[in-house]
Amino acid sequence: MKYDFYITGTIGEQFDWWTGQPGTTSAQVKNFLKENKDKEVTIAVSSPGGYIDEGITIAELIADHGKCNMVIIGMTASAATILCMKAKSVKIARGSLMLIHNSSQYIYGNGFSNKKKIDAFIASLQKTRSELDTIDKALADFYSYRNGKSIEDNCAMMDQEKWMTAQEAVDFGIVDAILEDDDSNTQAKAINNVYAGYNGIEEHFGLPTLPTFDKPEPKVPKGIMAKLKNIFNDFRGVVEESAEEDHSLSTNNHKSMKKLVLKIVCALLAVENFVMGEDGTTTLTEEQLNSIEGALKEKDDMIASLQNEKKTLVTEKENLETAKKDAEDAKADAEGKLAKLQKEFDDFKAEAGDDTKSKVNEEGNTSIMTAKEMYNDIKGLL
Repeated sequence: MKYDFYITGTIGEQFDWWTGQPGTTSAQVKNFLKENKDKEVTIAVSSPGGYIDEGITIAELIADHGKCNMVIIGMTASAATILCMKAKSVKIARGSLMLIHNSSQYIYGNGFSNKKKIDAFIASLQKTRSELDTIDKALADFYSYRNGKSIEDNCAMMDQEKWMTAQEAVDFGIVDAILEDDDSNTQAKAINNVYAGYNGIEEHFGLPTLPTFDKPEPKVPKGIMAKLKNIFNDFRGVVEESAEEDHSLSTNNHKSMKKLVLKIVCALLAVENFVMGEDGTTTLTEEQLNSIEGALKEKDDMIASLQNEKKTLVTEKENLETAKKDAEDAKADAEGKLAKLQKEFDDFKAEAGDDTKSKVNEEGNTSIMTAKEMYNDIKGLL
C-alpha cells in the first residue's frame, strides 16, 4: 500500500539520537497538510510516542484538514495514538499493537531532607499528581471522541497500560477496522521486532514492558545483527523513499543503489566487501564477521572510555563543588567569629575608662578630667 506521509519515531523531535531514528514534529505535519490542502491523504503511523503537546497539536491539524486516513503499522503508543483520534478514518495493519496509558513525569530525588523539606516535597508531588490526573482525563477525552465511550471507561483502559492487538483495538473502538494488506502486515511485524530489540525503550518513552516476538535465528551473532539492522534500516529507508519518489527508477538502478548502500556499510564496519546475490540477499564470511566484531568492539571501547572520562569529570566537579561549599562555610564562620570579637572589643573599650570625664573646679567651672587624673587625685587622698 502506498502512503502519502509517514509519522515515525519520537513525536515532537526531528531526530532521536537514542534510537538513531528520525522523528516527526507538528511543523512537518503542518507543512505536508498545507501542501495537500483539500486532498484526501493516507498517513502511516508507527511510533512509540513522544511529547503530549506535539501529539495534541498534530491531532488538531489532522482534524482541521478533514481528509486524513490513518494506518497504524507496528507498535504505536502514547502520543502517537492521540494524534490519530480525530482523523477521517483509522485502520490498523494485522500484527500491529497499540497502547494507551496514563501520562507520566520523571521525578527527581530530594536528597538529604528535614521534615520541612519533606513536607514541601510531598506538596510538590501532590501538585504534580493532580496535574497528571487532569492530563489523563484530557487524553481520555480524545479516545472518547473516537470510540464514544465515557472518559471513565477510557481512563480505566489507560490504567491497565496494556498492549492491545489489532482486533482488541478495533473492539475497543479507537480504530475502525483491520487493514488487510500483505505489505503493511509484513512491515508491522518487522517494526515490532525492531522496537522490541531496543534496550531501555520502556524507560526512554515511559512505556510498560514491550511484548516479545518469535524471531528466526540470525546467521550472524545477535549483537552484531542488532547493530547491522539499525544501519541497514536507516539506509533502506533512503533507498525506498527514492524509489517511491522517482517512479522511473528501474530495477537495475534500484539494485545499484542497494550495492552502494552495502559499500557504505562495509566502509563503516571495516569490511572489505559483502557478496550480494541476484535476489538481493547478502552473505558474510567468518573473516568478515571477525572484522565486524573487531570494528564494533573498537567503537564500544571508545564509548566506554568516553563514559569513564565523563564519570571522572562528574566526580571532580562534585568534589570541587563540595570544596567550594566547605570554603564558603568556613568563610561565613570566620566572619561570624570576627564580628563577635569586634563587639567584645568595642564593649571593653567603652568600659576601660579612656573616655574623658568632667568635674567642677573650685571656681565652679567645668573642666575636662581624664581617668588618669582622677586616679592621681584619689591616690593623693590615701
